[in-house]
Amino acid sequence: MEEMVTLSIRLHLIFVFLFVILLGINLYLLKSDKTFFNLSKRLELLAPQYYIVLAAIFFTGLIVMTVRQFSFSWAVWEMIAVWVVLIAFGIRGHKAYKRVKRSELSSEEYKAFALRKYSIDFVLILLTLILFYGVH
Repeated sequence: MEEMVTLSIRLHLIFVFLFVILLGINLYLLKSDKTFFNLSKRLELLAPQYYIVLAAIFFTGLIVMTVRQFSFSWAVWEMIAVWVVLIAFGIRGHKAYKRVKRSELSSEEYKAFALRKYSIDFVLILLTLILFYGVH
């Protein structure tokens, strides 16, 4: 049983680190691409992976919680809150991206918004990792 807990936690961490890598790639693309057309093509390619990894983080976290008999601690509540914030920011980002496609929002405003969004996501994930795994 303990092997299953260890494997689930490792798998959860792999997805978290994969998520950090995807955030880094998105931040790099926002900084490097000059035209919005190239940026939008690349972001549309990465968006499904971003949300698939978020779903995998949720699923593996749920497995770990189930194996541990749903014992909630402040760290678990923090991870749940960060995940909800990441999903909410993702929804806002998708809506802003749709407005750019309909020309209600300029591409520079979207790039500034997306840069803030991915930076906040990055900081939230790193703080969660530091607080949770720094304590344990």
